[in-house]
Amino acid sequence: MYSFNSDNPPALSLQEVSAEQVTKALKAARSRDYEIATHQIRKHCKKMRALVRLVQKTNGEAESLYRFENAHYRRIADLLSGSRDAVSLHDALRKQLGDERFPATAALLKSRIDNGDTQEALQQARDLLRQGAQHVDTWDLTGLDRKNLMRGYARSYRRTFKAMEKALPDDDDGRMHTLRKRVKDQWYHTRLLQPLKPKKIGRRRARLKTLASALGDWRDLRLLCAFLASHKQVLSAEAEEELIPLLDAAQQRLAELREVIGRECELLFRHKRWKQQRLCKVPAPD
Repeated sequence: MYSFNSDNPPALSLQEVSAEQVTKALKAARSRDYEIATHQIRKHCKKMRALVRLVQKTNGEAESLYRFENAHYRRIADLLSGSRDAVSLHDALRKQLGDERFPATAALLKSRIDNGDTQEALQQARDLLRQGAQHVDTWDLTGLDRKNLMRGYARSYRRTFKAMEKALPDDDDGRMHTLRKRVKDQWYHTRLLQPLKPKKIGRRRARLKTLASALGDWRDLRLLCAFLASHKQVLSAEAEEELIPLLDAAQQRLAELREVIGRECELLFRHKRWKQQRLCKVPAPD
């Protein structure tokens, strides 16, 4: 479970959740399915980075811990990014537009998934994950208390609000990607703290997941459109015939996702500061 135990001291909960995430990542790394292994490892790395970011500003020790562990798990994720990016483009077509509608394009995207280096990258990731498991046992955050966690959540909320203000007016790809990362942190932090504050924080969980998913789908679809537009020269005749109807379908889907993003942001981030936002009743998803 990616959540803190309300009966345990925060420092102990932090280590328990961290140990569980590394264990799950190592288990995923043993999978024979490279696509699944890559996805799962990167997911657990994101959770680890969000976890240490929550307590980053607590004190000097926490800041040092964050800098080291954040860099460590970002390195693991980067090792697998090439394979994962190819998977994301294929998934964007398959899940959002339907690969049966565009079979030639689907075949092209699928052929890019395994570039031959995945197995070596997974071995390097396994080695780094084992090191990460040893790191967790040495963490010393004995001064951490619940107030530190709540301050971390408020800081995460504020960063997301600022990212939203910058991204939504013009839908800039880079700023929307930053917003996606901030929203994902908020979602992860909400999951961690839900047992401690089930009403004020926990009620945001479902809508944050909806928003994070919409932002992820929006980005993947934008990347798919950009990839196809810049690789026309490698498209087969069949894939080239599919290009215009595919881009039209993508634009329609992007408009739908943008509507969801705007609505959920308005509900979840009405105020600049968490102290004001927490007084707002967040309605349950439709």
